[in-house]
Amino acid sequence: MEWSTRPARPDQPFGSWADDLAAAFVRLEPRRITEQSFAGTICKVDAAPLQISLVRASGHTVLRLASHIASSTEDLCFVNLQLEGLGRTTQRGHEQLSAPGDLALADTTQPFEIAHRHDFKLFCFAVPRRLLPDGLFDRPRLALSATEAGRALSRTLASYAELCLSGRQLARTSTMVGAHVAELIAHAPDLLTDLPAERVHTPVLLSMMLDHIDRHSHAPELGAPALARKFRCSERYVHRLFAGTGRSVGEHVNEKRITMCARELLDRNSAHKTIAEIAFAAGFRDISHFNRLFKRHNGLAPREFRRTAAG
Repeated sequence: MEWSTRPARPDQPFGSWADDLAAAFVRLEPRRITEQSFAGTICKVDAAPLQISLVRASGHTVLRLASHIASSTEDLCFVNLQLEGLGRTTQRGHEQLSAPGDLALADTTQPFEIAHRHDFKLFCFAVPRRLLPDGLFDRPRLALSATEAGRALSRTLASYAELCLSGRQLARTSTMVGAHVAELIAHAPDLLTDLPAERVHTPVLLSMMLDHIDRHSHAPELGAPALARKFRCSERYVHRLFAGTGRSVGEHVNEKRITMCARELLDRNSAHKTIAEIAFAAGFRDISHFNRLFKRHNGLAPREFRRTAAG
């Protein structure tokens, strides 16, 4: 089964995507997270006792709302294997960040949010809840890319998914694969240990930190110390990671904040806001420092930038 959406009308940014999601999975609400045009495809196959789907889409957020659950009899869990992009799954106040090779679990009997800021690709295993141990639902941590055994499991799951979606196997083979995939997912936490961040693969950890900056740049305290606390590593290690990007943590944070401020200054709906209000909302606490950084990045002081844009 396949679904594909490429909206043609600007007033319908997702076209039939909500209906496609409901047909392929359960009722979900898509929401815009970027201004880019949207496109999405889903390919799905039955592999009893579960279903396997390949999802490719532009960045967006999907929510499972209480109203969806109230009218649903589904008792499924989505176990998503990230292939491309960086995903963020939030449920019961717990956040799972998924780099390529990682799993993330979402229980459809409880509200959740799955967000991708950029284009992404993933395998979705829709598993009956009864096949997974209760312990898996308590703040799941399924960063398979953190260990060699985890990476081997990730490759195995991807291979099984590709085999089923290729359509070249017998129905009996798909059933055997489905049962084995469910068992492997149930035991995935056994392959992971509570590793310090220094032992997580550098590209994965750096991607997670950059995504955190992208979403929390407005936090005044955001910097190397905050990242070290968030990702359980030393400040020295944070600085070493960012040295490979050619820019410091502070430069990444300030660039994001300046971009946010420039967008606000150009937005006519923000014309009533003072420059100081915009700067403080973006995370700055020193207006003189903000003015210097803004001029360095944009060639004009904030006031001149706003006046030029308005003229």
